[in-house]
Amino acid sequence: MKRRESLFGATVPATLTKYLMYRSRATANWMGKLASRLLVFIALTGFVVCAQAAPEAEQKPEAVAERAYLYGLQQAIFYGQRWIYTQNDAETNDIYSGLNRFFWVRKQITPDFPVVTPNATTLYGSGFLDLRDGPVVIEVPEITDRYFSVQIMDPYGIFRIIVGSPFNGTKARKYILVPPGFEGNVPADFPTTDIMQWPSKTAYGVVRMAVKTGSDSEIATINAYQDQVTVTPLADWLSNGNKGIAQADRDIVPGDFVVPAGLPDYSVGQVDKQTAEQFFTLLNVILNDATMPVLEDSLLESQMLAQLRSIGIGKGLTFDWEKMTADQQAALEAGFKAGFENVRKTLKSNLINMNGWGIVRNDGGFETKWMDRAVIADAAWAAPDKNISHGGAFLFTDADGKPLSGANKYTMTFDMNDLPPVTQFWSIPIYDANGYFVANEINRYTVNSFMLDAGDLVVKDGKLVIYVQNAKPTDPDQAKNWLPAPKEGFRFTSRYYGPYAPLTNGTYNMPKVVRVK
Repeated sequence: MKRRESLFGATVPATLTKYLMYRSRATANWMGKLASRLLVFIALTGFVVCAQAAPEAEQKPEAVAERAYLYGLQQAIFYGQRWIYTQNDAETNDIYSGLNRFFWVRKQITPDFPVVTPNATTLYGSGFLDLRDGPVVIEVPEITDRYFSVQIMDPYGIFRIIVGSPFNGTKARKYILVPPGFEGNVPADFPTTDIMQWPSKTAYGVVRMAVKTGSDSEIATINAYQDQVTVTPLADWLSNGNKGIAQADRDIVPGDFVVPAGLPDYSVGQVDKQTAEQFFTLLNVILNDATMPVLEDSLLESQMLAQLRSIGIGKGLTFDWEKMTADQQAALEAGFKAGFENVRKTLKSNLINMNGWGIVRNDGGFETKWMDRAVIADAAWAAPDKNISHGGAFLFTDADGKPLSGANKYTMTFDMNDLPPVTQFWSIPIYDANGYFVANEINRYTVNSFMLDAGDLVVKDGKLVIYVQNAKPTDPDQAKNWLPAPKEGFRFTSRYYGPYAPLTNGTYNMPKVVRVK
């Protein structure tokens, strides 16, 4: 990210310095004052003397539209998800929870919970925070018996708050998110380490708690922890005696954000369902949403915003698809399609190869990494970056490079001296070709390190062999290590909580899935 002061420091002063070498001291003083005034003028007006216009080819509507897709996909999904969580109160929407509340998954995810690429080794809570009326306080109880984390994401997909057991300990803590422009005082109850200056007036939060056995008693314990997590606007927190208010005691407060035409129809499955008209209409709404500010100190962002204005999208503008000419609409549709295809192509071609498993390059810091941001938004919106702790890898083919199929039998063999290197735990779920759990007779949808630690898996001769097939093995030991596969095509998305570097840079020798012939 380039800040304006860096740009000025490399251009205007350097030019003036050469000129001043040949002038008198008085002239130098005069020019120095002029330079200072010029810099102040630039800073106040936003007029960049040395900025060069983008080449004409890059200014064409189709090219602008393609870049706009990369630039805005993450924010568009953020907006769509916020509508689902806070405004879609339909009886069929189980995750509707309103503002400053979490939707909680209170039991292990099974096939009856239609989530793409779910994880049965954690219970989740997620929701949207609203900071328009001031700070919001998040309180978390003491949790000493399992992994837990709280991560808060801004509209650009950056997790700016990462706390929990691997990061700052297991004691009960409270955090206060302070929005831009807040002029009040933060209560004395908060140490500076837990005062979070937030860049926008909206946020998305995710809470994860590890599930070790999935027993009824364990789930009840985790549910009790969930009930103690509170999200409370500061005014309510103060009026409650400087304490959070349990979610069960707070009414649902619906969102009141602009709902563009069609959003209720395409918000679920948004990436594949939205049209060019819907995407660019939504992008214009986003740029006029006061809760989702742009990066004001980014040269690339400023250039993108200027180019968007050339196609009628920007702050203070009303984007009307119907008033565009047929040629203009065709150009935006072509750019939209090119952006979509470019993201999908990059997702497949830019994976880090970890012995056949593909790791998405997700380093975070998405301020101006538009392609990286768009790829993550498309592949797994709100997926945590590798700096947090949850690495992940995809596998679609067997050791011979052929698609995985439940018509075959496979093995996955781990060396007990070379298990996935993590500080917390690892988990390998299995899905159908579309990324969903499929029901099976033993209700097992994953293998993980908790099962290994508990002695639920059989180890022989220093090897852990997982049997991946549709039918239950007849051998008792193989049956204990059975990971039931769907009848047709399937795939994996492994997860590593607290990964060491080899699991993020691809140098770990992750076992291949070998077909039994």
